[in-house]
Amino acid sequence: MTRSRIALLAGLLLLVPTLVVGALALRAVRLEESRLAAQAVEASRLQLLAGSESINLALAEVREGMLTTLRELSEDNLAERLESWRRGNPLLRNAFVWEAGRGLLLPAPGRQLTEEEAAFVARYQGLFAGRIPWEFPGADQPPPPAAAAYSSRSELRQLSQASPATAAAVGGGRAQGWRPWFWENRLYLLAWSESPDGRRRYGVELEMMALLSRLVDILPAAPPPGETYALLDDAGAVCFQRGPAVITATTRPLLALPVGPALPHWQVALYAPAAGAAGGGGVRLFGTLLVAIFVVAILAGGGLLLWEGQRHQRDARRKTSFVANVSHELKTPLTTIRMYAELLGEADEAPEKRHRYLAVIQGECQRLTRLVNNVLDFSRLEQGRRDYQRRPCDLAEVVKSTLAAQGGRLAAAGLHCQLNLPAPPLTLVSDRDALEQVLLNLLDNALKYAATGGELQIAAAVTDGAIKVGILDRGPGIPEAHRQKIFDKFHRVDDTLTARQPGSGLGLAISRQLLRDLGGDLLWRLRPGGGSCFEMILPRTERSS
Repeated sequence: MTRSRIALLAGLLLLVPTLVVGALALRAVRLEESRLAAQAVEASRLQLLAGSESINLALAEVREGMLTTLRELSEDNLAERLESWRRGNPLLRNAFVWEAGRGLLLPAPGRQLTEEEAAFVARYQGLFAGRIPWEFPGADQPPPPAAAAYSSRSELRQLSQASPATAAAVGGGRAQGWRPWFWENRLYLLAWSESPDGRRRYGVELEMMALLSRLVDILPAAPPPGETYALLDDAGAVCFQRGPAVITATTRPLLALPVGPALPHWQVALYAPAAGAAGGGGVRLFGTLLVAIFVVAILAGGGLLLWEGQRHQRDARRKTSFVANVSHELKTPLTTIRMYAELLGEADEAPEKRHRYLAVIQGECQRLTRLVNNVLDFSRLEQGRRDYQRRPCDLAEVVKSTLAAQGGRLAAAGLHCQLNLPAPPLTLVSDRDALEQVLLNLLDNALKYAATGGELQIAAAVTDGAIKVGILDRGPGIPEAHRQKIFDKFHRVDDTLTARQPGSGLGLAISRQLLRDLGGDLLWRLRPGGGSCFEMILPRTERSS
């Protein structure tokens, strides 16, 4: 329970700081995302502002050019000059001449007006009748200075000026104006000038579609991916857009800036549809993914360290148990040898007893030899210093000689051994000493745990270029909970000092490692009818390296 609490505490000490660091990292990601979004909005606002100023500058140049041309027009044949200018300039829609006391002189009142001329007269009836002032508040401010040249603005500047054939230098100051005019929810622009005597007012109405078609070229040609720039009229309708957004009446812009006094209530707007918003989501997703990887890496690394610590702790406990078991295993035969050696020293012992005492001493010496050999082999295998002398040998002969050497022990334990080997020699290239040690460990294992079954069978067969030797017994078998661990170092089903059977927990681990070093393997399976089957698998030829 104490170890479980320590492991739980260690896990919490790892988990809580990691989650705190992860939460702080996520917060930092969101703050960075907000900062980047604010930077993007500010950059877009500056671009919109630049576009708005460019449009305003272009309109100011158009206004100045129109007013300059009107001011320089000669009074001779004024109506004809205005009409000629209108017909030759795509920016002009209508021209007019108004005189105090006489009314409109152009369009000529004595002839049948066209539909466009009639609409023009109706549109500005309040202005011509004197009900509405000619001057528009705020419209006569001086134009801003010209900025960098644009091809569209250069074209507008040229179109806003009359050709030399229709212009003449006229001195003196005149009243002039640029009159935005709203009619039926639409904006119209009127440029007018006054004659030197103040009786006439004449001017032109601009063709809005032609003007806008040239103004839109001033907008940024390539908006950032996912963004859309649009020019909105005074009713909020889109006159022109650049970008992929589908703009409807319910679509709200991310930013909108007024164009300026030249186009009252008009705006340049920025739309950021879902595709644009996905960019910020991508930053969040990428940052969250990085934080998640960071947290998982910390937890995985910490968990691995905890697992390694627990594994080393288990190994330390096993080694402690191993040392205790080996000490006990060494002490038991030494005590027996000492006791029987003392009995041999007594002169009155009968010869048959002396012979039996010597047999016991010999058996305990063999037991000590096997134990010491296992410990030495384990040390060499752990350090990678085990040398193998691979030579051709007959595995059947190795099995028979080992079985003959242990025949007395097997018979004394009540084990009847059945040998089932094929007639041809089982020739292979391997280390004979290592093979004998594996067989000896397996036989010793059967003597300890399967003697009650009374049967031991050794069978060999050649399959798929490999030799398989099975050692089968009728013992109690291996409990299911221990079947995956029987080849682990120091593992014993009963590892207490009071265990019924002596052992160090190294025999099977050493045997498997020896066979794997020789290119084979050692497997265990449940024997049908009860008992265990340990199967040695060895290649017939030396594994190429």
